[in-house]
Amino acid sequence: KKKTSSSKKMIPLLFLLFQVPVPTFINALTQTRSEWRSLPHIDKERRDILLTGGVSIASTVLGPKTASATTTATTTTTTTTTNNNNDDNNNKSMKQEDATTISPSPPSITGVGETGSSNKSQPYRSISSIESNIAIPVWPTWGGGKVVPVSLGGKMQDPFLLLAHHDHWFDPKDPLREPFKGFGKITGLPYIDVEGFSLHPHRGFDILTYILDGSDGFKHKDSTMATKDTSKVYRGGCAQWMRTGSGVLHEEFWETRDDRRTNIELFQLWINLPAKQKFDTPAIKYIGKETDFPWEEQNIYDPTAIGNNSNRIVVGKVRNIGATLNKAIQESGGVIKERTSLQILHATLNPGARWIVPDAKNGKSSAVLYVRKGVASFDDDSNSVAATYSSAQTVDEVQVTTTAKAHQSVTFAPDKSELIAISNCQKDKVLDILLLIDEPLNEPVAQSGPIVMNTPYELNDAYRQLSDGTFLDRDRVLHQQARTSKFQRQQVL
Repeated sequence: KKKTSSSKKMIPLLFLLFQVPVPTFINALTQTRSEWRSLPHIDKERRDILLTGGVSIASTVLGPKTASATTTATTTTTTTTTNNNNDDNNNKSMKQEDATTISPSPPSITGVGETGSSNKSQPYRSISSIESNIAIPVWPTWGGGKVVPVSLGGKMQDPFLLLAHHDHWFDPKDPLREPFKGFGKITGLPYIDVEGFSLHPHRGFDILTYILDGSDGFKHKDSTMATKDTSKVYRGGCAQWMRTGSGVLHEEFWETRDDRRTNIELFQLWINLPAKQKFDTPAIKYIGKETDFPWEEQNIYDPTAIGNNSNRIVVGKVRNIGATLNKAIQESGGVIKERTSLQILHATLNPGARWIVPDAKNGKSSAVLYVRKGVASFDDDSNSVAATYSSAQTVDEVQVTTTAKAHQSVTFAPDKSELIAISNCQKDKVLDILLLIDEPLNEPVAQSGPIVMNTPYELNDAYRQLSDGTFLDRDRVLHQQARTSKFQRQQVL
């Protein structure tokens, strides 16, 4: 009789432990594998050579056979844009939130600090869509570990490409850790087998990895050699910003310990770069706790008490990640080009609180909100939010909701209003949200996994350079881009 490996025996049990339907998991698995062209496996010795400044991937790191296989793969490039599923997502039905609501007139909260207006007659930005995002069980699924991927990239979400909300823990006494790694190897699901993300490339966009307060760390190593912090563990209250620019190879692993359980919760945000900055020099900055750039944080006040400092009531707090980041970039001496219109706001609102957020671009910026905890409600003057279909059989029976609960994302429509109104509609729970605002690029997006460019030609260039060992050779990359740009202009003519 043939012996069945312990990893294979665990597969049925693992499926039973998943907290999502098996078809949903299989669909997520298939989509992940089809959209992610990862590097072939690289052993530790060769990976260490690469991450200490090695440039030739094909000849000195991957070897000739692997390089040849990668070259073959690039001849069948499938361009993936984050717009693909946007129209379908906008048509998904939403379940009506049955949370307990507060009185119709909760206390008004002005914008960051004391700015903004509390005048209810002021029109607010309308809502384009409210999306429910699947929490995919990972690291460890049996203990509630999950990642919530929020696919962005639509016209009203430009330049935001992806938001991933990770929440994991690792226990040295957990008997299922090793079988789970084996499951990752058998299925080919990227990076489950290593409890993190092994060496992979990026090009053409910015990445913000924000570790939430109280979390253990994220172990990072990269090929930029731009700072002394190319190898670093950063923990709760800290964020890493990485401009991938012309090309970066890096790896990220969850912090684990032999003496105790570790808990890690973080957001990772992908923000597209304009064509003129796609080939910027790669750079990394660390901001927040225990860095040279502490968070810019402010209280959110009840505006009815403004004017009398002794009676001001704090009804929330906001961490201005975007402002902190821009300050760090400004102090780079012009070496890194900043994103002046970018706002990344992590806010908490007390029960019943209301927050009015100003948009400096007169309502023309893209604005996306993600609910981490609680239930948010919105002043939506146009009532343009997608309808909620429950048991309704006719159009007249359709109910419209303007609330969003945990793991849901809200996309605001561009209009003339300069203000976004957000309320905590629960009586006894704090609302925890992440608000993203930036000016749209209005440029074509061509994405294949971790590479984001403007055209399929540029994607093929990137994967060809990964196979021939020139991906990190910036001079050769820029030379090739000049040739590709010329070719594309000729095609248009």
